[in-house]
Amino acid sequence: MTDPHRQGMTTVDYIRDLTETHTHVELYTIRERGQWLTRRHTTTAPALLDQLWANDIPSNTAEEGPRAGYESKPAARLDALDTAARIDIEISRWITDLGEDPALDTRAALRQLHGLLQSADEPAQREIRLDIRRWWIRARIVTGWDSPAWTPDNTCPQCGERGTLRVRLADHVAACVEDVCRATWDESTIGLLADHIRVESEAEKKPKAGPGPCWCPLPKPVVPDLSRLCPGCGSARCRHALGARLLDTIRAERERMQA
Repeated sequence: MTDPHRQGMTTVDYIRDLTETHTHVELYTIRERGQWLTRRHTTTAPALLDQLWANDIPSNTAEEGPRAGYESKPAARLDALDTAARIDIEISRWITDLGEDPALDTRAALRQLHGLLQSADEPAQREIRLDIRRWWIRARIVTGWDSPAWTPDNTCPQCGERGTLRVRLADHVAACVEDVCRATWDESTIGLLADHIRVESEAEKKPKAGPGPCWCPLPKPVVPDLSRLCPGCGSARCRHALGARLLDTIRAERERMQA
């Protein structure tokens, strides 16, 4: 039984969830007779890779009806297909780099990669394990077995793109869906992402007192950090904030040259 809340999930656990039917447990609290009681909600889910690929099957429900091959599909289905295809490509690249021909089926290829893991050098083993964990996080985010992922109106702290974050609050995992980024967060790093979202949201919704409007250009420039905020509007993307960060950089470079 796999419980994404528990600490210490191993590479074997991630691969099992990706390739096999698994049991998912969620804890919730209810109030009965004046007492708060903890209950367990257990669901049996297909393999995560199967869920991703199955999203391409046209629906035959009465609400949607069958779709023709070239008719546009819901965005969630396209996200699932894109995630499945990217995982398949990345697995195949690792297997090829290790000198083998990848299996045609994604699940078989992932098991093949796991079998080759011990033959790789230590740096490669570390990167493969990190990638397997990233694939698990991406699949958990996109499949949304119990509930859809939360999409905050915030920037990704890695690439600066807005609206690309997908957060599974119950699982304590998140991912950026921007093509060039694809950053992921798990239970050990999700707190850093939460801090970024909280600080950025507070900075944008609570303007600080200052002399008149700052006339920020549109579209707003991408800012990778929140170290400086505009004294007029409180935003980290205002030209005043950008200028303050630039001055900090210049001062730091001068001090380095004088040292």
